[in-house]
Amino acid sequence: MPRKPKIAGRGDGIEYRFKIDAYSPDTMPMARLAQYMGELAALLGEQNAVHFRRVTKGSTVLNARIDREAAPKVRDRVASVRAGDAPGEPMRAFNMLNKFLRDDNAIGILRDTAPSGIIVRFPGREIAEEKFASIRQQGSIDGLVTGIRGKDDTIHITIQSEGQQISGCETNRTIAKQLGAKLFEPVRLFGRGRWSRDADGEWALQYFKIESFEALQDVSLTNALAALREIPAEWGDDAYSELEKLRHGPGGQRNGGH
Repeated sequence: MPRKPKIAGRGDGIEYRFKIDAYSPDTMPMARLAQYMGELAALLGEQNAVHFRRVTKGSTVLNARIDREAAPKVRDRVASVRAGDAPGEPMRAFNMLNKFLRDDNAIGILRDTAPSGIIVRFPGREIAEEKFASIRQQGSIDGLVTGIRGKDDTIHITIQSEGQQISGCETNRTIAKQLGAKLFEPVRLFGRGRWSRDADGEWALQYFKIESFEALQDVSLTNALAALREIPAEWGDDAYSELEKLRHGPGGQRNGGH
């Protein structure tokens, strides 16, 4: 009997292998594996045509099979990631995979097993942590006074601002005594502070020297806006955003500092 001709189908696709050198399949936490798989799927795209096959031993190697009809699109997408000009989602996934690898002290390689396969390297742990010099500038902090301590001429003030406890504030005895009368009340502190930014772009207050303060009314922004609307004036649809700018500054800097 003559053999039936082979019908081209899903089995004629290509395979991609993503190697993580930090774990073996026996030591890779399941939750972490799921995170890697989710971002790898986002990078490859064409999710209905991308199938997980297995985890290969040695280092942890994720094997994904791409259906034949979707292979050219996935290949173009991976090539654009390697070139650094991919659209937002695959580049976001690439950066997130790099973050996972950096946190796991690993590097990664994505390899297309076709004869002229594409190789994408993920530097992971080799990425130098971007460090930023501290910024010193005049500023203000809004919050509740939650603590006052110290016996010498420098008094330490604790402020609760936007759900965070800020303990890097200092002042003299005179201002501390005045703030003592505002314990657990909202105030706006004025002074000179030092802020730093981490590799993820988050700003944090390191130190703040309180030079003066003013008491604030414990009124929500919504109620304040409602009260302002009762004043005869022209209020546009962007009034709320304008008040946010006045409250947090043009850049919307939060984390306790303005």
